[in-house]
Amino acid sequence: MTRPARIKAALVGTALATVLTTLGTGPAHADQRWKETAAQGTALTPTNGTNHCISPDGVDLNMLLSIREPIIGPVNCRVAFAKKPWVRTFPSWGTAASAATAVYPAGYTPSLPNPFDDFLLKFLGVRVTQDIGTPQEQSVSYGPEVLRLVTPVEGLPFGTFATPAIPGLRPGPHTSTVFFRMAFEHCDGAGTDQEENCLPAGEVQYTGDTPFEVVKKRM
Repeated sequence: MTRPARIKAALVGTALATVLTTLGTGPAHADQRWKETAAQGTALTPTNGTNHCISPDGVDLNMLLSIREPIIGPVNCRVAFAKKPWVRTFPSWGTAASAATAVYPAGYTPSLPNPFDDFLLKFLGVRVTQDIGTPQEQSVSYGPEVLRLVTPVEGLPFGTFATPAIPGLRPGPHTSTVFFRMAFEHCDGAGTDQEENCLPAGEVQYTGDTPFEVVKKRM
């Protein structure tokens, strides 16, 4: 049984507000505070020598995260080159600022007092599946190194994720789905809703099936 994607808005400065609220797709929860606000824009087609993912408000995600390959994630960064490596980004994860401000569902006790430290302790990595449910389905798994940045936003810590380079695919339409792997249950300390505020032990689906296109590289 898969769990609906947990979508949180991580606003790292005004320039990154759109970027980090659109790092993936998936159903939004009833809690309006954390609904994903999809940026408007058209897919960027990489050109020779230019793999940069530019957010709708002009932020270069490749420079921000020191990534050379094309990025798949934000709604206007959904194109990669045929048989060339690419990188997957997906929604950030945030927690309460400290043990002093954290609240949890009944019966849950964190392993570490600080909520984000508790997440770091339990986060094992991700599995990224391409073309899920089709004959072409394939998966790659990565460890905790996919957490690239931890940034305070209005006093709350948020983690930004990006995979290492993923092997290239054949030309055509594809999807990418991200699953989190957790050693133990983790709750973020930001609320008491088990579904909204917690990640269960084991593997849980974290995003929806993000569509993207693989094109032949221009000569």
